[in-house]
Amino acid sequence: MKLFMALCFLVVPACIVGQTTTYTDIVAGLTAKGHYTTFLDLLNTTGFISRINSSSHFTVFAPTDDAFAKLPSDALDQIKNDPARLNEVVGYHVTFNTFYVHGTQQDVVLKSSNNLPIRINTYSILHTVTADGVRIIEPNITFTRGYVHGLEAVLTPPRKTVMQYILNRTDISTFTSWVVDSNLINFITDDDDVTVFIPNNAAFQKLSAETHTYLNSHPSVIQEILRYHIVSTMTVFSAGMKDSLTLTSADAHHDELMVLGEIHVRDVSTQPTYCYLQGGLQVNHAKIVEKDISTLDGVIHIIDSVLIPYRTLVSIADQGIVVG
Repeated sequence: MKLFMALCFLVVPACIVGQTTTYTDIVAGLTAKGHYTTFLDLLNTTGFISRINSSSHFTVFAPTDDAFAKLPSDALDQIKNDPARLNEVVGYHVTFNTFYVHGTQQDVVLKSSNNLPIRINTYSILHTVTADGVRIIEPNITFTRGYVHGLEAVLTPPRKTVMQYILNRTDISTFTSWVVDSNLINFITDDDDVTVFIPNNAAFQKLSAETHTYLNSHPSVIQEILRYHIVSTMTVFSAGMKDSLTLTSADAHHDELMVLGEIHVRDVSTQPTYCYLQGGLQVNHAKIVEKDISTLDGVIHIIDSVLIPYRTLVSIADQGIVVG
């Protein structure tokens, strides 16, 4: 396994190599590429082609035809049949600034044409650059006034902050109430690049009654547990996770979280080549049951168990309590 990992990470990714052809027209350029036909159709339907071609600067994040094929069978038709939604989705893939991917950007936030953040992250050890957590698989298609970056999935425009999202989702209400009662709302909202692993309500039900009683009488311990679910000042999407990756939590001792998962390598006969995790992602012992919920100020992952720092587990066990 160690040899495989070393070989995998020594691959020089094509994704940071600029292309040689420069196009003048968005239609001609993407037509020449041959695998952006669906996105071109949507650009044409919404009138963005003329806006892009007449702009002095632009960057377009273009999902491939394969990206649209990954959507549920009726999802694309639903978008097409809702003009407001169509303009929102397409507009989120366009920004009227020039952005060149060079593989060193981390939490760089661009503003889309509809004034929503597009977050760029580089996960160098995985040779991966993402736009709002979606891998950029064909970067820097060069035009005279900008760039197009090919995506392996369709972007979903974020509409809420982390706190706005969790306050309106009932299946994570226990975590939310703990955050509110522990006065951690500002701790989360003051961070523009936050990653939060949120246990669902079922996760809290795994804890024993004695553990809940102990925690309810120790509010400072609850706050420490909550902060252990947070990675501050860095957004970590699943595309940036690798097996044995450690993340520094925001608790008082900056205890580490460890990502666990099965390692895969993308087809080495094509470029770019990189390693990535697929399937059963975990953070510590908790399974990530819903990943990459992009927000205006970070990313959320829903997990199926409560994360408790080791020293806290020992303190609870010292009371003769079985955690669950």
